[in-house]
Amino acid sequence: MAAGYYYQPPFYRELRDARGVLNKDLKAQRSIHFVIGSEYTFLMWGREFKFVSEAYYKNLSSLVPFKTEDLRLRYFANNNSTGYAYGADFRLNGEFVPGAESWFSVNYLRTFENLKDDKYYDYYNAAGEQILGGYTFDQVATDSIVKYPGNIPRPTDQRVTFSILFQDYLPKFPKYKVYLNLLFGSGLPFGPPGDFRYKDIFRYPPYRRVDIGFSRTLIDEEENKRYKMKLLNRLRSLSISLEVFNLLQVNNTISYLWITDITNRQYAVPNYLTSRQLNLRVIGRF
Repeated sequence: MAAGYYYQPPFYRELRDARGVLNKDLKAQRSIHFVIGSEYTFLMWGREFKFVSEAYYKNLSSLVPFKTEDLRLRYFANNNSTGYAYGADFRLNGEFVPGAESWFSVNYLRTFENLKDDKYYDYYNAAGEQILGGYTFDQVATDSIVKYPGNIPRPTDQRVTFSILFQDYLPKFPKYKVYLNLLFGSGLPFGPPGDFRYKDIFRYPPYRRVDIGFSRTLIDEEENKRYKMKLLNRLRSLSISLEVFNLLQVNNTISYLWITDITNRQYAVPNYLTSRQLNLRVIGRF
């Protein structure tokens, strides 16, 4: 078990608001952190495995709110937010195949914040009907009600992430190895551009990715072989691998570009991460 009281001094981008004005009176963000964790080592199939678990809670104060716009972070340059975060991490790793390390990981995270001056108004006409956008409220509204959003998800509120790395090799040819990597992450919150955090009620599509890799060990340091080329004798090990990233070519969304038409209606156009890629790698150790 562990607990701590942390101060994080602001850096330059937090001091500068969206208009480029520096807030030189900005205070450090604070966090009270509680963590409890465990490690359990056990034998399965005659081999050692380890299960690691951890749960945590953070009480956050003097936060500097920020928004994600396209690929940039827009800070509000004010300590006008409080919040909290809690979650748990679980990981199992070991040699599911003798001589090849693999692992499974599951993570859960929730984090919220409450902006002190975050509010908006609902407008109503004489008939008690709520007025939507496109009207001049001063002309048609007869009543208004102030709304306080309260706790809203922080931009880092990714609820569930799941990953698997599994390695294997050919039984009679252990120098030929293959690995499979699977990643899944639930969507992060986002919203339209502007200075209002309470509008960030949308979610990115889940992040999904599958990688596969093949490798061949050319020189194994345990064999102690001698070669005719002197350079090869100086190598402790040498291997070559071919990896395919994003094997299924999933279009994972990294951000949205907001476009406004002539009627002031906004559309979110997704920006995607790189699709399938090949990576050839040679690793030598001297």
